[in-house]
Amino acid sequence: MSRDQRPPRGHLPHRLPQAFLCAHCGTTVPGEAQGTRQRNHCPRCLRSLHVDVTVGDRRSLCRGVMDPISVWVRHGAEMALLHRCRRCGVIRSNRVAGDDDPEPLRDLVRLIGAADGAAPPRFPPTGVTVPDGGCQDP
Repeated sequence: MSRDQRPPRGHLPHRLPQAFLCAHCGTTVPGEAQGTRQRNHCPRCLRSLHVDVTVGDRRSLCRGVMDPISVWVRHGAEMALLHRCRRCGVIRSNRVAGDDDPEPLRDLVRLIGAADGAAPPRFPPTGVTVPDGGCQDP
């Protein structure tokens, strides 16, 4: 392919979301999820795979399992998970999807509160919305 035929740098070709098997728990994960265009973690165990260099490009060669290590509130009161790659240690943020199991999210929030020595925070925090399918990535 000549340089003139290549898509612009950073351009992501339109792909349909693909289902995948979770590398941690073996759950079949649907390619689409409420509240996100790029399905990137298992709704059951919240694990992900280190497959992206930039969001959605699937160009990372690492392919390590990424464990959820924290949750945080992004702009617009949107909840997101922080994942750390077991293989290379990179940390990435991934928005909470509308079909994520609330129990592992609560467990993660409790674990964070216990590590801080604080009382377990309420989940979801007051004023924070969990995606319901209405919001989409920009």
